Amino acid sequence: MERLPLACALLLLLLQGMMNLYHVMATPQEYWARSFPNTLMPDDICARLRPVPLGLLHMGSDGRDPRFIYTETLREYNDPKETTLFLEKKLKVGMRKLFHFPKSDFNNASPFLPREAADAIPFSSAEVPRILQIFSLPPASIEAKEVHRGLAWCESLAANEKCPTSLEAMIDYATSSGLYNNITVLHTSIEKASVLQVYTVKKVGHDAIKPSSAVCHNMPYPYALYYCHFVKEGRIHKVALKGEDGNVVEAIAVCHSNIRSWPLWVIPTGGSIKADNQNYACHFLPDTHIVWASA
Repeated sequence: MERLPLACALLLLLLQGMMNLYHVMATPQEYWARSFPNTLMPDDICARLRPVPLGLLHMGSDGRDPRFIYTETLREYNDPKETTLFLEKKLKVGMRKLFHFPKSDFNNASPFLPREAADAIPFSSAEVPRILQIFSLPPASIEAKEVHRGLAWCESLAANEKCPTSLEAMIDYATSSGLYNNITVLHTSIEKASVLQVYTVKKVGHDAIKPSSAVCHNMPYPYALYYCHFVKEGRIHKVALKGEDGNVVEAIAVCHSNIRSWPLWVIPTGGSIKADNQNYACHFLPDTHIVWASA
C-alpha cells in the first residue's frame, strides 16, 4: 500500500481534529439530531434541557427537592405487603394489581447537563465533598446521602453497564451496537397524577426487542444521571392500564430472568418472586426512565 502524501496526512489530521471539536461543542439537541435524524426528541427530554439550579429546591407542600427520588416517598406510596414485581405469564389483558404511578414534573426534574459541563464535574465517591459544594447541598442532608448512594452504585457496575452523566453519553451507550437508524425511544406515559390503586391491564404489546436494546433508569442526583444496562436475556412490553379512578397509563414493562438486589429507584418496592428462564419477573418503569429499543 502506498503511503499518503504528507499534505493528505495533515489534512486528515485536521479534519479529525475538527470532528473531535464538533463532538465536544455540539449541544445535546444537535447531538440528538445528528444521531437520530428521523426521530423527534421526546418532550419529556426537551423539558430537562435547561440550566442546573444550585442548592436545594424545596417545592410543594412536602418541602422536598423535586430533582431527587426519595426512598421514603417510594415506600409511602406502595403497599409494603405487596411487591410490584409480577410474572410475565400473568401479564395479559384483565390482570389486576395494586400499583402507584407517580407523574413526574419534568419541568422541575433534574436537568441534563451538556457533555462538556458534565465531564468537568467530579464524579466519584472520593469527591463527594466537592460535588456537594458545587451544587450547594448540605453535607448532612438527605440529598447528600442520595448522592453518596448513587455514586457507590455507579462504581460497583459491571463492564457492560454504565452511568451516563449527559444525554450525549447516554446516546453513545444506547447506540454502541451501531443501530442508529433502528432505535425507538420508549418511556411510560401517565395521564394524570394519581394514588395507590388497583390497575387493570387493557392491552399488551408483545414487541420483538433485541438484546441490544438498552434500559436507562433515572437516579437521584442534582443533574440528570442514569444507570444504563442492555436487556440481554430480558424482554420489554408496552402495556395499557386503567386505574380505578380512570387514570390511563401507557406503561413500559421490563422482564428479567435474573432479579438481583435492585435499588428502589429501579423497582419501587422489594418483595420476593421466583424467576427463571421460563418465568420472567417483570416490573413497570417510572415515567422518567428511558428504553432505547432496537427492533
